[in-house]
Amino acid sequence: MRILCDHNVAAKYVEAFEQAAGITVTTVADELSPAATDDAIVRFASRNDWVVFTTDDDFFEHADLCGVLVYSQISDPSPGDVLDAVTALDEVYESPGEIVETLPGNWL
Repeated sequence: MRILCDHNVAAKYVEAFEQAAGITVTTVADELSPAATDDAIVRFASRNDWVVFTTDDDFFEHADLCGVLVYSQISDPSPGDVLDAVTALDEVYESPGEIVETLPGNWL
């Protein structure tokens, strides 16, 4: 799975994704700019088969254009729980663009 981490995604998740087999990760700041809008992020993710990983549930509005994984900063799931959920999702969905989920959710 190719994961594009949105603004404000905690570094612990980026680092966990970097260490995980089968996951390619990058950030909006690295690929676009720190000031990239949601629309620009969605267009980039859609064109390049990235799944957006974010705390911003506004991205659910764009789920018809790209895959979206949302986690709650308040519940602060562990990187391990997030990785377990992403691994399970990757096995279930045929296309990254179909993924629209809240993590870790029921994927543990």
